[in-house]
Amino acid sequence: MRVIHLVGPLARAFGWAPPAVTGATTVLMVAAVDAGSPLSAGMALTLLRMGGVLLAAAAGFGLVDEMDAGTAAAPVPRWARQWLRCAFADLAAALGWTAALLVAVARLPAGQELRVPGMAVEAAVCVAVGLLAVAVAGRFHQGRAAALAGTGALVAFVSVTLALRGTYWPWLYPQEAAWDAVHYGWLAALPLVLAGLAWANRDLR
Repeated sequence: MRVIHLVGPLARAFGWAPPAVTGATTVLMVAAVDAGSPLSAGMALTLLRMGGVLLAAAAGFGLVDEMDAGTAAAPVPRWARQWLRCAFADLAAALGWTAALLVAVARLPAGQELRVPGMAVEAAVCVAVGLLAVAVAGRFHQGRAAALAGTGALVAFVSVTLALRGTYWPWLYPQEAAWDAVHYGWLAALPLVLAGLAWANRDLR
């Protein structure tokens, strides 16, 4: 019951601004690129992948609790507070990404379509990895320093994947034969990331 009573206060204290601004930026980006002409499926995929990474970085700021070290004796354990923050962060990121997806779909030329399930799995894993990076950093740093450290780790990971070309994200496109197999791998990775997040969300002591 205590956790239910915490939803309202924690929702009011949650840092909605970073994911809201990032979501709006992602929507604007999808709407503005090649404005006035149809948006190709390939460009839409690239923009939505970029948006997923940006939203993952922004979502991590929602896990920041400036008083984390001083609330160990609170009636509601840290892991419950952290999972509620993760739920709010996931909700904010999902709303921003879905809005951008709807804009992209509306701009597609006739006959083109997006493979939304696989793209959604990519975005979900990106956000989960972003939350995991900040949650791990939060066990060693307090406040904004944890969010910045986690965001730095996420950006470093994405930078490495951009430098290494291969039949995987972010260089994999729907027309390639490996698309389905790779996205089964993404789906299998999601529980592993969530397990790591469960470890990072434990009480500090």
